[in-house]
Amino acid sequence: MLTGRPADISTGGACAFQLPRDPSAASRARTLVAATMRELDFTTDTIDDAKLAVSELATNAHIHASSATRPELWIWARTRPAPELVVSIFDTHRDTWPVAGNADLLDEHGKGLSIVAALATRTGSHFTRSRLTTMTGKCVWFTLCLPTSWSMVSPIAPKLASDNLLDSLHRRGIPATGCSDDRGISVLTVAALNIWVGPTGFSWRDGRGYVRQPLIDLQETTERIVSRHETSHRHRQA
Repeated sequence: MLTGRPADISTGGACAFQLPRDPSAASRARTLVAATMRELDFTTDTIDDAKLAVSELATNAHIHASSATRPELWIWARTRPAPELVVSIFDTHRDTWPVAGNADLLDEHGKGLSIVAALATRTGSHFTRSRLTTMTGKCVWFTLCLPTSWSMVSPIAPKLASDNLLDSLHRRGIPATGCSDDRGISVLTVAALNIWVGPTGFSWRDGRGYVRQPLIDLQETTERIVSRHETSHRHRQA
């Protein structure tokens, strides 16, 4: 479910790319985002917005979070909380976080995340793990509305969805176990968290109630569980 093929995004997959460790990371991220979004039938204007936003995030990762490990570009789609394309830049520096400044958008310096926020539907950042290794770190992300013609339909059975989620967590170094009953209901356990997988989707309980994601939102579900796991682990270490 994790490849470099844009066509897989509409069926619940994701693209993950390593970026250079030098200033060319921004240019490479722009090229990859544009190529991916063109295959997904985004408009030219939306692609241009995404290129500008991802360039800012990749540049920030290089300048403020440089390290021996290469940053990563992640792209996937989600249907909840809204039908959106999610674009993330991952790096391994957890002590360096972006701060949205008050600089004028026309100012050449000090923009921070203001330009990203102006172009995107949503923005955010959280603890996570690499999608290509098991390195821990953070990601900074933005979303854009999916094209009106977009259709994400999940033909996947709950048991297969459970297996895919378990595999996705294991690939990122998250210890998880799972079991299924004869009704096709599965339960995955990550530390003290139980994730239920049934015909209506994934569900788990957080501090504010139940979180529910359709089965097609495998990537979003995986990312939320990884983020929760890493945040809880960070708090236990503090």
